Amino acid sequence: MEQLLKPGNLDLEELGKRLYGVDMLIVALLKRRMDLALQVGEYKIEKGQKIFRASVESKRLAQVRAEARRCKLSPHFAASILYQAINESCKQQLIQLQNAATSRNKGQKTENDWYRMLKKNLLLLTKRWADSYDEDYDKAFFATHTYLEFEEEILRQEIKRITKKGIALDLGCATGRLAVKLASLFKQVVGYDISPHMVKKANEKVEKFPNLSFVEADIEDGIPQLDNSASLVVMNLGTASDIRDISGVLKETERVLVSGGKFFFSFYNKDALLYQWDFVPWPVGLAAEINIHKHCLDVHIGAKVLSVYARPYSVKEVKSLFSKSMKVSKVLTHPTISSILPHTLFEGKPAIQKSMTDIDYQLSMASDGAYIIVTGQKR
Repeated sequence: MEQLLKPGNLDLEELGKRLYGVDMLIVALLKRRMDLALQVGEYKIEKGQKIFRASVESKRLAQVRAEARRCKLSPHFAASILYQAINESCKQQLIQLQNAATSRNKGQKTENDWYRMLKKNLLLLTKRWADSYDEDYDKAFFATHTYLEFEEEILRQEIKRITKKGIALDLGCATGRLAVKLASLFKQVVGYDISPHMVKKANEKVEKFPNLSFVEADIEDGIPQLDNSASLVVMNLGTASDIRDISGVLKETERVLVSGGKFFFSFYNKDALLYQWDFVPWPVGLAAEINIHKHCLDVHIGAKVLSVYARPYSVKEVKSLFSKSMKVSKVLTHPTISSILPHTLFEGKPAIQKSMTDIDYQLSMASDGAYIIVTGQKR
């Protein structure tokens, strides 16, 4: 045992890697603290409270000093870091206060105003992301990456059961990553998306796939497809939760599917383990997560978070959405454990990644995963 504890067992390169990992986690935790501070700022502004509260901050600093002493860390060092964080928090909250004053001058926002703003954010998000979406969306988020792999596996299983692979529809296709994979399996594939920037990027792939096409369309206004014409309809990566009138989209799906045609829908799960926790103090491994307090979806885009519309559902609620003519065959949730852990825990650890992927796969029959997948067919 003494041999294991000798510092000579670790070289400087390995120690440097560990320091880097801790440093990145510190930065991520500071970012998490700033996000929480902005929520505090919203509450203060709504209740008309002061931005800086000396007694509260002094108490927090005293608590940190006490915890630092318990951990054998310099209390002055620990308090100085928190002091800087408090200063930055107050600065950001003052900016919030200024912006709130400007918004009040423009009039009170209604629920429809809020929805329009979130939809506008979606178009802004897709404009920023279109060029790098394929390469970067899940690159820094292990849980999102493993979910996409799980989705593809379940979808492959469903496609194998389709005898006549005519037309496949990818609703909310983004840059067409999934549609391209479907193109080798179906006679024709059509992707629909509300974002002109995503559709423009997707159309760059059409040259290599003559049976593939992309259309700019808001599917809440209907699916521009003939009755009884599609063999498969897909809405993946939580896209079904992005639709305000999902019942209308499901009716349209029933209309366009051939008899026996398959459907695959993905929703955000409001009963996920992640949201049962209410608040996780570290940044999790998802590229997008439901903000249960603001009732929207927070999407990570670089160092920023942009809120867009999304409604989470329970498994029970999702099942109730489908009519008797739409026979549900599978209801799965995924990922469960990896969705509550930081991405940094999995970087450069393929064995751990494999173990976590296997665990989440086994848990997919439960109701605690971040996404709900529903598959089935038209009777």
